[in-house]
Amino acid sequence: MADDFHSKSEAFMAWLNSYSATTSNKIALRDLRRKDAGRGVVATSDIEEDELLFSIPRTSVLSVENSQLSKKAPSLFIELDPWLSLIVVMIYEYLQGPNSIWKPYFDILPTEFDTLMFWTEEELAELHASAVREKIGKKDADKTFEEILVPLIRQNADTFFPGANVHPTDLDLVTLAHRMGSTIMAYAFDIEPVESGKEADEDGYVSEDEEEALPKGMVPLADMLNADADWNNARLFYEDEVLTMKALKPIMTGEEIFNDYGPLPRSDLLRRYGYVTDNYTPYDVVEISLELVCDIIKNEGKIDESSIENRIEYLDERGVVTSGYDISVPSIHTSVASVLSPELIILVESLLLPEAEWARCKKNIISTETLSPNGAETLLKIVKARAAQYSTTLAEDFSEISNLRNQIGESHRLSGSEKRRIMAKEVRHGEKHILDEAMKALTVFSPFTKRPEKRNDGAALYTGPNKKTRV
Repeated sequence: MADDFHSKSEAFMAWLNSYSATTSNKIALRDLRRKDAGRGVVATSDIEEDELLFSIPRTSVLSVENSQLSKKAPSLFIELDPWLSLIVVMIYEYLQGPNSIWKPYFDILPTEFDTLMFWTEEELAELHASAVREKIGKKDADKTFEEILVPLIRQNADTFFPGANVHPTDLDLVTLAHRMGSTIMAYAFDIEPVESGKEADEDGYVSEDEEEALPKGMVPLADMLNADADWNNARLFYEDEVLTMKALKPIMTGEEIFNDYGPLPRSDLLRRYGYVTDNYTPYDVVEISLELVCDIIKNEGKIDESSIENRIEYLDERGVVTSGYDISVPSIHTSVASVLSPELIILVESLLLPEAEWARCKKNIISTETLSPNGAETLLKIVKARAAQYSTTLAEDFSEISNLRNQIGESHRLSGSEKRRIMAKEVRHGEKHILDEAMKALTVFSPFTKRPEKRNDGAALYTGPNKKTRV
């Protein structure tokens, strides 16, 4: 209900301010459901660059450190990583209902998600051959929750269910763990300690390994900011006692205040946050599996399986081998080699070398990322094979997406499943576009393929991949 939505927002803001948070009178938490964006933070007056939007005391962050659970049952966390630790804390605090200081916060957090963890098999099938399907991890999560979290909760039943005559079933707890895990994935921040040894890269992001090691926490109000790669105008800063959100640029009255997730491909945007947007198209990638690379090269018949295995082992010891390699969005301003994972180029070039040359050059091959004509020809075959794994064509996807968008334009309201299907089509269309452009670029690069025909004026019909523009 609209009234309930607004009253919960107001109760949340009142609660937040009662716990020493500071909020600028130039911002407001608004209902953005008409834009399919839930809640969002909007400027109610002009805001200057570097102006403070709000500050949240570290003690108000929903975290292991701040939860009473860490005092009541500290042994719970001995074997848990930061991710599972926060899931357990959120389950505990949620189950306390009005006895939890974070009750008004839970009241505005979502209870349903469009993240891939909650899709049906039929909906997931729309993603076809996208590598993101292998990253969902629902079975592994189920196993972890059933074998680790549920027993821990049962062992501390008096703490989790004080005075309750009826306890949740194991299935109820697993379902709740998925809900909290998805909330963390979509909303939580990596909370840098007061003295942090982690160093961000030049764009302000830490690596995935560092991200896993940092404690996680739910930062009230900060997680109400929606994200946009193009319109990002705010960032969270860590101070000794508080976390502060500041404007990165001037923000005009009426403009929404956006955070940014970093350079995520739309497949990961969908997996982690449950939506896609054209603004993240420039970060799209397609993953090429190690298995596919080896299969194509074996079919060439220039190297036997034993030699491939030996070279893979050698390259693995030097950090070249991984389960998948990325191809990114080509543009007219980049070389074909620059959109390929450097490790993919090294892998292909290494596997193509004659035995004698491999023995002579293998010590130096790790330092080169040069793509040879022979390597380009093989990569073209690999990319074609990868494209063939999808069950629809680029043109078919474009037609389906256009039809669905026309329906939306005609005020046809999409159901939850229809919305998921169009998002899947957009992800796979983006991946196929990358493969299509990579094939064009590799065709031009390789001397073993037919050159583009020429017009009478001498200009080539194909002039390189089209530049991918942001929408």
